[in-house]
Amino acid sequence: MITAQNNGNTKRFGFAQLRFFIAAVLLIAAGLKAYQLATAPLPPVIQGSMFTPLLELLNDRYLQMVVVLGEILFALVLISGLWQSWTWLLSLLGFSAFTLVSVMKGLSGEASCGCFGTVTVNPWITATFDAAIVGLLLLFRPPKSGAALALRLEHKKSLVVLIVWLVLAVPTLFFMLSLKEQPHATLGTEFTAPDGSRMILLKPEDWIGKEFPLFVRFAEPEGSEVLRQGTWNILIVQPDCEDCKEMMAKLEEKKAERIALVVVPSRPNDRIPDTFFPTFWLDRENSWFVSTPCVVTISDGICTKIGNQIGE
Repeated sequence: MITAQNNGNTKRFGFAQLRFFIAAVLLIAAGLKAYQLATAPLPPVIQGSMFTPLLELLNDRYLQMVVVLGEILFALVLISGLWQSWTWLLSLLGFSAFTLVSVMKGLSGEASCGCFGTVTVNPWITATFDAAIVGLLLLFRPPKSGAALALRLEHKKSLVVLIVWLVLAVPTLFFMLSLKEQPHATLGTEFTAPDGSRMILLKPEDWIGKEFPLFVRFAEPEGSEVLRQGTWNILIVQPDCEDCKEMMAKLEEKKAERIALVVVPSRPNDRIPDTFFPTFWLDRENSWFVSTPCVVTISDGICTKIGNQIGE
């Protein structure tokens, strides 16, 4: 009997500590996501995976704002110790869902889970981390409290939690909404940060049947006139994209023809491997966002097909 009681006390103690750890993780994640939502567009989802439609749905900007506000509220409830049986269950369900989303992103080839905003964390690392929290939650259960006393305390605590959440949530929401978003006539979506900097999220899927819109965005357009004649496969790449480098190497080895590269700059001195393909860099007047590698097939300057591989 004494052993069983001690085990129960250990589990109670364990959950009491674990809820603070979970709350800290949620607050850090919420803060980093809020910063990203206020300063830059969300990176596009990699195309071609069976999970792409669901991941695109989860990548919605306004849904992410709701997630941020929800994470702040739930973290405050965890810290307060309110409704521990329910918060334990919601934590279990929430981190199980986080694990599944991270696994889907890992299988889709995403470089980052997106849980911590602009901080890049491999989805397989977060999947392992989230699964570990699920395991700890299954090990440590919440304590049982006296109903009458708990009810009186919970009314006071819940009011305090609501007030604190409003104090944090309102400025956070205005902060996230400070990034202005509007459709761009030809390229996709344009964002303007409070400091006046412009960011453009390219949406190649909207270019079908239209003139290739990046011709006028080349930093050095000399020689690009040849791309307006005949059929070309335009490979949009980023200097730090490993899949892009691999695809370029394979095309070089095959000595593929009618291939041109459009490079999306990311850092002032970034470079790509030397290549014999015609190469054009986008201007650095804006910050560019696009899922790479992306293949745009053009015929006489008109976009006819979008894909992730040559010959799709």
